[in-house]
Amino acid sequence: MDELHLCGDFNNQTNIDEKRLIPHIKRFMECAVGDPEFYEAIHENAAGCAPLLQSKGIFGVDPVQAAALVPDMLLLKEVPVAELEGKPQALLWRRYTDAIDQYRITWRQCYEKTPSNLFNTWRQRQINRCHSQLSEETNKAIIHTTIAFELSKGCSMGCPFCGVAAEPLQEVFMYTKENARLWQDVLNAAVEHLGTTVGSGVCYWATEPSDNPDYFRFVADFGKTTGVYPHTTIAAPMRNLEWTREMLRFRREHIMARDSFSILSTNTLHRIHETFSAEELALTVLAMQHSASSVSLRAQSGRNRKAASDNPQLESAQDHTIACLTGYLVNMVDRSVRLISPCPPSNCWPLGYQVYAEGNFSCAAELDDFIRETMDKCMPEQVASDDILAFRRDLEFIPLPEEGFQLLSKYQLHKMTGSPHLSQLGQLISHRNLTFWQVIEELVVQHKDALAIMASIQKLFDQGLLDDGLSEEGLARR
Repeated sequence: MDELHLCGDFNNQTNIDEKRLIPHIKRFMECAVGDPEFYEAIHENAAGCAPLLQSKGIFGVDPVQAAALVPDMLLLKEVPVAELEGKPQALLWRRYTDAIDQYRITWRQCYEKTPSNLFNTWRQRQINRCHSQLSEETNKAIIHTTIAFELSKGCSMGCPFCGVAAEPLQEVFMYTKENARLWQDVLNAAVEHLGTTVGSGVCYWATEPSDNPDYFRFVADFGKTTGVYPHTTIAAPMRNLEWTREMLRFRREHIMARDSFSILSTNTLHRIHETFSAEELALTVLAMQHSASSVSLRAQSGRNRKAASDNPQLESAQDHTIACLTGYLVNMVDRSVRLISPCPPSNCWPLGYQVYAEGNFSCAAELDDFIRETMDKCMPEQVASDDILAFRRDLEFIPLPEEGFQLLSKYQLHKMTGSPHLSQLGQLISHRNLTFWQVIEELVVQHKDALAIMASIQKLFDQGLLDDGLSEEGLARR
């Protein structure tokens, strides 16, 4: 199957029968996660489910073997490999999903560096911050792409759980001669500043791609400019079957990623499986937004924020965000641009991302100016002499009996030891009222070595442990 081209060595180590089987195991897993009646049937009597599988268009799958991995898919537990011995189909699926995970890691590594050292340093600092503010699973999912585009203003779906609180659909960016020229100029400006990392971007955000009838004309230009044809996620796969089939054809022609359907109900899942074969959806992930496991892990951001706050069972997702962009969010309809980065949803940042700067452009040259200006002003390589030094509010400052201190977040412990000035440095920063230069002046009286003190502050800064002024307190101070 073509989708295995994504999976490197796995493709070469898999025979033709196994390649034909994988889309059908995939469909089995989709039914197990997204259809409660199907799950109950295989849970009660997997061995007797062959007629049920055929009715779902699932062929060649041993339901007993496939059912062994259902706990993995439902996030109930990780099934040990030892429990899969004697179940070659289950082991095949595990190998396949592991290969997809490895592909994602490799993909990240290929698009990590831009031509700008300022941007690279800033982006790495935000990644470091996220590792102590967000869970391990959330950080695995965030690719920190450097740019994302919106080809509509608003979204027609109005999903009640929308993590970015998309506005109602207002306007679509059509592929007119003028718009096509602007689009190409914008892509060129993005590549000039962000290089090959633009290829990791997407052409949707708080939008529904299928709202735009010209979506694939824009994505084709994106691919020709960057060399990468980006993935697409839609929430209305059954609304316009011609558009959806074009999406499937486009991906088969450009096998560089897997697209996604957001499944909002069991009925929608049934209709999709009736309409498309397992082979047709081999390159399409079905994200079961209606399943119990998905609901429990929804980010408490956007429109889902109030619902989550009213439901104590959703506590596990309180630090989760669906924002995957550390860079520029560009809307082509209203010509707006924001510099953003993921963060835990909060009253200050209810959409799960921080906004460092925002502006508008009427032409690509103005977007170019915005990117240059924000790199200069929003991405310092070190703390300024008049900046107030303060630890992030979510960190607990813990003095150590020996020389140094610890900073404890919900997910990480950061330890600073080994130099005589560290204990006093930690205490001074914890007071949150002294500038960088005032801290240096206080410490050099006793510890003399100003360069060592500056190096310690730089390390805290690089790790994203210092308050960057985007907390509620910091914004008020601005």
